[in-house]
Amino acid sequence: MKRTPALLVLLALAGCGSATTGSGEADGPTPEPGPATPPGVPEPTGVIYRSVRNAAYTLQRHDSLSLQLPGGANQQQLIDRTAYVSVTLVPDTGGYQTTIVLDSLQATVGGVPAALDSLVPAWGTRWTGRMSVNGELAGLTADRSTTLGDQVGPTLRSLFPALPPGGVRVGMEWADTSEVPIRADAFDAIERGITRYRASESDDPRAKKAVKIESSGSYDRKGKGMQFEQQLEMSGTGSRSAAHYLGPDGILVFARGSDTGDITITVPAVGQTVPVKQSGSYTITATGPAKR
Repeated sequence: MKRTPALLVLLALAGCGSATTGSGEADGPTPEPGPATPPGVPEPTGVIYRSVRNAAYTLQRHDSLSLQLPGGANQQQLIDRTAYVSVTLVPDTGGYQTTIVLDSLQATVGGVPAALDSLVPAWGTRWTGRMSVNGELAGLTADRSTTLGDQVGPTLRSLFPALPPGGVRVGMEWADTSEVPIRADAFDAIERGITRYRASESDDPRAKKAVKIESSGSYDRKGKGMQFEQQLEMSGTGSRSAAHYLGPDGILVFARGSDTGDITITVPAVGQTVPVKQSGSYTITATGPAKR
């Protein structure tokens, strides 16, 4: 039983970061033809998200976890995850009906590949919800629950950095606050954060016409869960930064970012705690329309 918190830390933290990428076409996906803005949305003055169908992205993330176990021993864990997803945004009143499909997934822990029987159940997971033209996701719900699929879910918000009302233009600065439910294996948690953004001209030759959106912010999260009939609690704080390159057509071309956090897992019944230091890095790259 003494090993339980350490195992939970490994699983929970692996699913709570941002997500993302690999190599692909720099021009990104092609937006769907149709009206400039969804019904009920005023004509924007800057770049907003546009409708798209089966836009393919590769999400790659690397995490390093340092656990301080009971008795003073330290445990290091390295986690790598690559998720291939396709995104569809269909215009609807005030925004878009959103569908994100996990086409496939690869993962390694400490350099050891995850077994296929743990990966395959997550393949094909479909998340549906709604998104505003400014990137606010609401009600994003998966059609199934699997250990690895549930870890990918929280990272999907990294595909859509928050934009200011009316769209983004070079030179703008804005801030966004968020309160997001997170499901990470044994834990149901709430993450609250504040993020500050700044838009500038692209500095990357792969996306010459894109707007570069730089962001930095902080977060805190708290949650509870059960494992082996033991009540568990999780709390933590952290910071993150990123750069997203958004094309003039409102389609994300690629992104990169990093985050760090201090999290504590507690087993109240036995007074046991496991402090964890987490650091991660990620990229997001559009790889063109998904093939069916």
